[in-house]
Amino acid sequence: MKLEQYRGAYYEYSGKASDIARQLGFAGIALIWAFKTNNSDGSFSLAPELLLAGALIVAGLSFDLLQYVVAAVIWGTYSRHKEKQGIKSDSNLDAPRYFNWPGLAFFTLKIVSILSAYAVLFCFLWKRLI
Repeated sequence: MKLEQYRGAYYEYSGKASDIARQLGFAGIALIWAFKTNNSDGSFSLAPELLLAGALIVAGLSFDLLQYVVAAVIWGTYSRHKEKQGIKSDSNLDAPRYFNWPGLAFFTLKIVSILSAYAVLFCFLWKRLI
């Protein structure tokens, strides 16, 4: 297989993982909401495990946004810098590897946060079933 095919597979799988993590985040919020307790004064409360899961989901969704915002700023700034240097748009360039590191860090944090939230939700549901 050619390197570009490996890279294409990486883009496909990381993009799909991001989509699934985002969907799981929204589904997790809905699940948490389904287990809220209504209080007599009209307010509601959540079990501590659900608060933790919710915080992890919000963190995961925040990391999802940051992954794309930071990457857009880095690559937009780099391309604008090269344009100002007079580099033509069809030129081949080697950008520093570390430009990808912030996006990869946020990608990893997003996946870890969502998986952690689901581990907490699983434990909560398991206790409810037993």
